[in-house]
Amino acid sequence: MADKATERIKFETEVLRFTSLLMVGTGGGSISLVLGDPGPLRLALAGLGLLGTLALGIISWRQYGRIHRLIDQLKEAV
Repeated sequence: MADKATERIKFETEVLRFTSLLMVGTGGGSISLVLGDPGPLRLALAGLGLLGTLALGIISWRQYGRIHRLIDQLKEAV
């Protein structure tokens, strides 16, 4: 059972890593759109990108909490 929980923690950690990198990339792209020539399309896309970055930040935060709960469950089992 501990092996299964350990593999689950590894998987959840990889998901956290992916969402964090995606958040940084999306946020950077949005900022680069804002720093360019201002236009309505660029500003709209930058706004959507910043909303996406915020959503990914919330997902990453929840994922972090899920990993800590799994680690606590593993500690209780041992």
